[in-house]
Amino acid sequence: MSLGTDSVIVTAVLELLAVMAHIAVIGAVLVTRRRDPSATIAWILFIVVAPFVGALVYLAMGRTRIRRTAKRFSRAEATLRAVLSRHDLRRRLSERGGGWADERTQAMVRLGDAIASTPASTGNATRALVNADATYREITQAINQARHHVHVEFYIIQPDAVGSGLRDLLTERAAAGVEVRVLCDAIGSNALPSGFWAPLRKAGGHAAVFGPLSKFLPRWRRRDRVDFRNHRKIVVVDGRVGFTGGINVGREYLGLDPSIGGWRDTHVRIEGTAVLSLQQTFLRDWLMTTGEALGDEHYFPDCPSAGDCLVQVIDSGPDQSWPSVEIYYAQAIALARERVWITSPYFIPSQVIESALTVAALRGVDVRLLLPHKSDLRLVTLASHSYYAPLLHAGVRIFEYARGFVHAKTMVVDEWVTTIGSANMDMRSFNLNFELNVFVFGRQLCQDIGNQFCLDLKAATEVRGEWERRTGLGRRLVRGFARLLSPLL
Repeated sequence: MSLGTDSVIVTAVLELLAVMAHIAVIGAVLVTRRRDPSATIAWILFIVVAPFVGALVYLAMGRTRIRRTAKRFSRAEATLRAVLSRHDLRRRLSERGGGWADERTQAMVRLGDAIASTPASTGNATRALVNADATYREITQAINQARHHVHVEFYIIQPDAVGSGLRDLLTERAAAGVEVRVLCDAIGSNALPSGFWAPLRKAGGHAAVFGPLSKFLPRWRRRDRVDFRNHRKIVVVDGRVGFTGGINVGREYLGLDPSIGGWRDTHVRIEGTAVLSLQQTFLRDWLMTTGEALGDEHYFPDCPSAGDCLVQVIDSGPDQSWPSVEIYYAQAIALARERVWITSPYFIPSQVIESALTVAALRGVDVRLLLPHKSDLRLVTLASHSYYAPLLHAGVRIFEYARGFVHAKTMVVDEWVTTIGSANMDMRSFNLNFELNVFVFGRQLCQDIGNQFCLDLKAATEVRGEWERRTGLGRRLVRGFARLLSPLL
């Protein structure tokens, strides 16, 4: 047999092995992705269109290692639960969570008790914080008044004047004897230089990074996903005052980035027992990141009644059995009687949310969506537009915000419940990111967020029913292709 023949045989064998490996990856997609057929189709399409690149991307990012991840995280949860057992946090929260007359609220409380890490609690005071100026001012004031500890968690902390100012403030408090812990995400905060937190650590504070990319390869060998990101925004001061919402730390959130322009966002300040739920979420994230379990009673103080709001904190992520934020959103929409007003910077709804919005509109509920006119992610914008036509046909009203970028993640249902949090109205937030939303049952916050929604509509343009007819065939095809990829976004 000639050398040339040997070369042809070797090449043929290698090509056959490559094809078999490619088929094996596609088979893995079919076997492992049982809960979301649309995501399965999207991955197969991507792998077929970009054969080997698609397979490599799937091996690195596409496998939903829910059970393996949940098992590892459940060990962390068990450790934290053992430390907190003497405080019996769930019982304390539950004791303040009974006696509601409204059937809708009772249904939501039962759902929350089944899917959330902590049950609903009463006796809370909540206040909406509109935009970063008000939010940073309130957080700074609370940190300055801290006596025992300050816990800070953000997806993005920028190394600009805003981020450095927060670091310097935390450094001052650490030097004064206050326990300070900061947690940020490796991808969201990738601009931070390596020595950024050195002054804080020198003063006795602590800083950690969730999912550092330097550990990607060993994580990959353990078949984990690099795109399981911590998107939460939490500040807890002395276990008594808490903040959460959509605002990260950086000058762009103040509207100071000329490439973005104005920035509309919403946060919420909480006092009362619900702060302990934020605390538990932070401490779980801290444990998973650093291995340090914290359960001293100073982190879980007795919280006197601060108001009359019932609050359900919903944390979700790939460590959980259910997409908790998505489920809670869908149930609230299904129980709406008069209005559902949603603001979201990214809109790629799951089938569950799309159906809930459609059904609500068809039965006469005033359903409105406030979305950005321009997004920082072009592919996401195209995919988002592909959902407009059927929703408009069902009677959903869609508005595009034009005064800069709207980044708030809020929903108001009647004057019954409102939510503020970190989760976007998209499948990444529902299934892949670690997110946290607070659902507040109380008329005042519903009115405040509803009034702000109406103000924002004045800076928006409504998308009319003829919008799709004015769109050319080429753009509709591009949108359709983006929609096929939407489960991956």
